Amino acid sequence: MFSKPIEYWAVLVGMVIYVATRDAEREPLVKRLAKTAASAFLTVGLSPSVAPYVRGSEVLAAVAIMSVGLIVLDVLTAMVQDREFLKAMIRKKLGGGK
Repeated sequence: MFSKPIEYWAVLVGMVIYVATRDAEREPLVKRLAKTAASAFLTVGLSPSVAPYVRGSEVLAAVAIMSVGLIVLDVLTAMVQDREFLKAMIRKKLGGGK
């Protein structure tokens, strides 16, 4: 795991700093740190699998995962926090009208 090139770790640290400071005025520190940690762990774990799709580069994979992964995490968080949306989705899946 730690045998990755220095460029990989530089990109990861740079993206972590960006993610941690992105919504500093709107989100509490704990929430930002949690999202940053989740994004970093996903990047380290998924970059070997994603690398073949981005010219075989784990560095490009790290950038892609950290940037797109953060958007996905934000969307999923918003969906889970929207109770009315969840209720509508469950009703639709279970076949219960409007």
